[in-house]
Amino acid sequence: MQQYNHVYLAPHYDDISLSCGGSIHRQTQAGETVLGVTMCAASPTSETFSAFAEFMHQSWGNPDEVVATRRAEDEASLKILGADAQRLGLLDCIYRGDPAAGIWYYNNDVELFGQIHPDDLPLASEIAAGLVELIPAKDGPTIYAPLTVGHHVDHQLAHLAAWQLHQQGYSILFYEDYPYADPNYPFTYHVGENRYNLAAALAAPRPGKLTPQLRPISEENLEAKIKSIRAYASQLDILFGGEAAMAKYVRQYALYVGEGGLAERVWLPA
Repeated sequence: MQQYNHVYLAPHYDDISLSCGGSIHRQTQAGETVLGVTMCAASPTSETFSAFAEFMHQSWGNPDEVVATRRAEDEASLKILGADAQRLGLLDCIYRGDPAAGIWYYNNDVELFGQIHPDDLPLASEIAAGLVELIPAKDGPTIYAPLTVGHHVDHQLAHLAAWQLHQQGYSILFYEDYPYADPNYPFTYHVGENRYNLAAALAAPRPGKLTPQLRPISEENLEAKIKSIRAYASQLDILFGGEAAMAKYVRQYALYVGEGGLAERVWLPA
């Protein structure tokens, strides 16, 4: 496998473009190599879905092939940023459970942004093992994983996997999960209150302390990020209420993080 300077772990198709698109574009424009690894990339084999999954499909425009549609969007997005793509074989959490018995682990937004189902906890070690197989050299690339702002269960699993890799000697940085990290983001999936904002994510128990690192980006990097997010057409309405609003919120958050300049932020574990 090609050696990469940077490897970004995305729980879903869209997470790294949303959270790190400016930095990725800056890195690739500087000649550095970037790989985006999508964790929940598998297509469900069951033809039976929960009411919640059906609702999500409807929110995404009811494409004939949900995962194939999102994968195509992801490929277009990463191409804009100049990054390569790799997939892991995990199902999105809305499909996990025992469909034959009519049991699904996550059936609403409260559960989606709540605690990891006990039967899902071993997945963190599976994710870490999958990344070790992809990236065997501990002195190789920097691996970026979600900080878990928003507390989405798949982001939590990715975060736990990253700490396992950190303890094995891998170079790890945590990115702020956008849009959940934005205090001005108008939508919430926490029943009226964002209980899992940036401060809550930073206060959560973890194996080590975190130190912020600001990553300045240029106007060109920001425009590439906005364009890369625009490629996820199925997600724009549910996340932002439309394309124009997305561009506005993404720019505003970059200025907010950079205190007047354009920037993204990552967190370095001790």
